[in-house]
Amino acid sequence: MAINTTAIGRTRGLFTRAEAIEAGLTDRDLRKGPFRRVLHGVYRTADTPLTHELRCKAAAMMLPPEAVITGRSAATLHGVALARPHDPVEVLVKGCKRLHGVRTWDVRRYPFEHFPWAGVRLATLERTAFDLLARNSLHQGVALCDALLHSGLITERAVGRFLGGRRDDGIVLARKGFELLDGRAESIPESVLRVMFVLAGLDPVPQLPISGPGGTELRADLGFEEARVVVEYEGAWHADPVQFQRDQRRRRWLRDSGWHVIVVTADDLANAADRIIQQVTAAVRAREPSVLPETGT
Repeated sequence: MAINTTAIGRTRGLFTRAEAIEAGLTDRDLRKGPFRRVLHGVYRTADTPLTHELRCKAAAMMLPPEAVITGRSAATLHGVALARPHDPVEVLVKGCKRLHGVRTWDVRRYPFEHFPWAGVRLATLERTAFDLLARNSLHQGVALCDALLHSGLITERAVGRFLGGRRDDGIVLARKGFELLDGRAESIPESVLRVMFVLAGLDPVPQLPISGPGGTELRADLGFEEARVVVEYEGAWHADPVQFQRDQRRRRWLRDSGWHVIVVTADDLANAADRIIQQVTAAVRAREPSVLPETGT
């Protein structure tokens, strides 16, 4: 049977089960035909790429119009890709039944904190930053908000103004996270590492500039300049052979120039956080310049 998907799609390639049934399709057609489920009750055509924006639009088709897309989802819609295609859509909504694939909070929000988007509401950047800080763990919330600051779409000052005088659920955690913000990091894991070190009493500099060979400038993910210690996060993209060789030459030069280089992998960060802190703390303390006591005259 030829299926006219255009006739049932409210959004390009996206439609609800109810629209499909009304157009003459059956549940068997939806299971066996050229369709993929996006959320419970919402489908896409097989040739429609799944993105987080499409997932948000699918959620909007099932949510009440007063629902507010926020957090990682809102950041992604604003142009800062904090949510992957299959990540849950993060929403502020009151009294809505739970939807698989949608992460919801029933908390206070004000009209000035959102605007219309795809039949529901989209949080402003300020509200998005607040929910990133207030609805995640301290380390993750700061890292996510750091990425928002790094994009240049919002300033730390604007976030601080938004948090001022609020008594909302999560405001204590949000204010604690605000004190740790630093938008210089170029990845979320780098920010998580930085927060770990700061809470352990260290003071790393994100993207520390270092004078390199031939007058070039190198940048360390996290650096302790006085101790001449750098911490490098090695994500999946570093497995690229060209990038791997570039990293090895760079780290060899740093070591030959008197820098102590510590490489942290994704597995280290996920499973050995305490060991990382101990290793970096020991290296920094051992290599810090000695402070000579002042002598009297």
